[in-house]
Amino acid sequence: MDKPEQSITLPLEYAAQIVFELHSMRRECSQFASHLLSHQVLTESDMEECIRFDDALSGAARVLQAALDGIQIDRTKRRAL
Repeated sequence: MDKPEQSITLPLEYAAQIVFELHSMRRECSQFASHLLSHQVLTESDMEECIRFDDALSGAARVLQAALDGIQIDRTKRRAL
């Protein structure tokens, strides 16, 4: 017996939540760096790790947000036709 087909949609709300989580992770990374600065002298490698991690999170959030924005613009244009 065949199962009824379920509606499949793009997980846009989930993607938006991931963007939010990426920004939250960036904030936590910044708080960690501030904590290190206030309690001890950071080594160059500590700073490099924070910078690399923040850059990666920023890039991922930027790419995902751009994709979400593009999809939303396309949907708005299609509805206007």
